[in-house]
Parts: sequence; structure tokens; C-alpha cells
Amino acid sequence: MSYFAIDVETANADYSSICQIGIVFFQDGQLVDKWSTLVNPEAYFDPCNTSIHGITEKDVRDAPTFDAIHKLIAKKITDKITIHHMPFDKIAVTRACLEYNLEILQPKWLDSAKIVRRTWEQFSYKGYGLANITAFLGIEFGHHDALEDAIAAAKIVHHACEQTQCSVEEWLTKVDQPIFIYQGGSSTLKLEGNPEGSLYGENLVFTGALALPRKDAAKIAADLGCNVGNSVNKKTSILVVGTQDESRLVGYEKSSKHRKVEELIQKGTPIKILSEKDFIEMCNHENKTLQLEISKPDHNPKKSIETKKSNKRSDMTLEIKFDMDLTDEQRTVLNKANQKYQELLNSIKDCSHEEKRVLGKEFKAIIEKVQSLYDHFDIESFEEDDIDVIDTIDTEIGQLQETIYDFMKDKITLAEFFETTDNSIDFIESDVEDGSFPKPVTDYCKATLAEFRRIKERIITYTNN
Repeated sequence: MSYFAIDVETANADYSSICQIGIVFFQDGQLVDKWSTLVNPEAYFDPCNTSIHGITEKDVRDAPTFDAIHKLIAKKITDKITIHHMPFDKIAVTRACLEYNLEILQPKWLDSAKIVRRTWEQFSYKGYGLANITAFLGIEFGHHDALEDAIAAAKIVHHACEQTQCSVEEWLTKVDQPIFIYQGGSSTLKLEGNPEGSLYGENLVFTGALALPRKDAAKIAADLGCNVGNSVNKKTSILVVGTQDESRLVGYEKSSKHRKVEELIQKGTPIKILSEKDFIEMCNHENKTLQLEISKPDHNPKKSIETKKSNKRSDMTLEIKFDMDLTDEQRTVLNKANQKYQELLNSIKDCSHEEKRVLGKEFKAIIEKVQSLYDHFDIESFEEDDIDVIDTIDTEIGQLQETIYDFMKDKITLAEFFETTDNSIDFIESDVEDGSFPKPVTDYCKATLAEFRRIKERIITYTNN
């Protein structure tokens, strides 16, 4: 009896941001082979995730990206029974494949948590997390290390096979059968939520607006076995994060539920934070008849600095809305400027994926320099108007950081990245022009604009070479 087991760690709440992966091969209950690597997710590291697994952006700087190890992983597990504990690891691997436009890996997936729930009665509906089951079975391991977790999942399956006298091949079909609790010699289905739901025992909470109607999302989750609550507590195991209305965040970047979950995680409570996209993919994975898709949300969150960007140029075409007071001459000047800018964008040649990664590292270094200037600012020593322009710069830094990751993953062209940088410069310049600021703030704005312009100059230099 042989099988593989896999586990991953991620850099942030996006399942595709794999930063470590571990794969093991077991035969007749013995560890035969093991392989693990750090992975550069080309994405930001959420401090909350780092606090769990201890991996930082610096740790993965020279690590391979997922697309570089995809073939190696495929060679190991394609068409092979591959254990994962809970849906997270399987979905993460699939999401990473989609992120890099790679062929979806096709092993024979087998969830060890489902095996546990059908093997030991006391874990049928709760307590079947990896840490709890390893403690129950006396398996020692270092939790939240991908290789250690993969070994633990493989050992759990071996124990379950011995307990039930079922082979791992038999479990491929048995895990889809309902969970029964045996009492007094007769089998009765426990009527707590949906006892047949693959996620029974999970406690799920939503925060923010969803593309799906909230009541529909809650019903889907409940049908899969989740207990859906309105508030976060120590029993919460999944938080689904939708779009936040910034007017309700009262100055915070995240909702009160989101912040509460992060506090609980810091204290050791195992809670998964999912985007709505991740939630839908999890539901589709658990019930393949659903085929849910995300449509545009029917809500209209209040605008912020970030949502102002919805009016920026798209598809490299400028749309100028003329004011009625403009003269014909002024309109002509604007049209010529628009045409000239469009010609500039069209002249910026795109580059290969590997070249984008090299350029992206240069751009990241520039942004990190600007970020270090921001981190040394004593915000409390400035007036509110001064803070506004500083916050604008912080927002633009975040926007460019995200765009750099998209650029490094070959999702956007060099011209599109140039345009995003140019937009950031425009936003900062417009705020600077609207007021007078203390010299430290003015100097900071000038330094930031100079660094952002360096990015534009580097792109032009690259294009001309």
C-alpha cells in the first residue's frame, strides 16, 4: 500500500500564494521519500501568516517560483493517490496552477480529514484538525512546516487504515459516503446541521459584502456542514472576507471581525481566512454540482482613494471628459497630449516573463526604499491635512507593490505597469498641489516622486535598448 502526501504554507490569505511545499511518499506505513522547498510566491507576506509558519519574504527571495517546480511536482503525484488534510492544500495547489496558467495537477486526491471522521467516532463532527488528531495518535511533528505536516497526514492515514482494515485505495470511495454514528447496535444519522456535509463541524463567519447574496452563501455553507455564525469567537474556524465598505472601517484597514480573527490566530486558534473567491472554490470542490461563479457585486461601497482609480485609463486608452467651459484651443491641446501619451505607451515594448521578474526585482527595491522613508515618519506629529497626503503616498505604494507582483507573474505588460506608475505620480502630485505642507512632508513627497519617476525612466531606458 503506497501513497503520497502533500502540504503547503501560504504567504497571505490568497490560496495561490504558496511559500512552502512538502511532499512525502509512504509505502507500507514507512516514509520512503521526502521533498520540500520554500517557494517565492511573488506576492506580499501578511504578518498574520508569517506569525503562523515563520516564513518571511526575505526567506524566499532566492527560492524557486511555483511555475519552476510545477513539472517536478506533476512528475511525482500525477495519477498517484495523494493525501491532503482538509481542502486547503488541494485548493492552494490548484489556485497556484491557475495563477501561472499551468496545467492543473491531476493526482488522485484523498482528504485525510474525511478518513479521520469516518474512522474515529469522537472526531466525526469536530476535533479532526491535524494538531488534534496527531496528539490523539501520539504523532510528534512540528506544526505549520509543510514537510512535517505532510508526514503527519500520511501517518494519520496509515493509522486509520490499520484501525478500519481498509486499504487507501478503498478509502478513495469510502470518503464520499455519509458519516454514521453507531449507538445501541443501530445506526442513526446525527442531526446536527448536515451530517453528510464534508465540512461538518466547521464554524464559519462572513465579513464584508459578497457577490453572492449573503443568505445564499450562508445556505451553501450550511448545506456543506458549516455552522454559520454572525460573530467571531474561539470556536470560529473559517472567516470569509468580502469587499469592505471603508466608511464602516473607522480608520482601520480591516473589519472588526477580521481583526478579531487575527488576534485569535496570534493566540494559537487555528482559523482559515478566505477570500470570497477561495470560499466559492472550496464550495465547488466539496460539491461539484454547485459550479458557482463570482459575478459583480450588487453593492456600491463608498469611494476612497483606492476606488478613485476606477476612473484611470484602461486598455491603454485615455477617455477625456471635457468641461463645457473649455475653449476649442484647449480641447485641441488636450487631444494632442492624449495622442502623444498614447504613442508613448504604444512605443513601450513588452518583455519576456523572466525579464519581467528581473525588472520587477529592481522596481521592488525602489518601492522598498520609499516604504522605508514612510516607516520612519512620526505620523502623530503632523496635522490632519499633512497626514492626508502621507496616506495618499502609502496607498500608492501599496498599489504599486500589488502591480509589481502582477507584472512579475506576467499578468500585465510593461506599458501597463508604466501607466500604473504614472497614475500614482499623478495622484500624489495632485494632492501636493492642493496644499502647503511642513518641510519634512514636502521633502518626503519629493523623494517619493523622484523614486517613482526612476521606475518610469528605467522602463523607457529598457525600451530604448
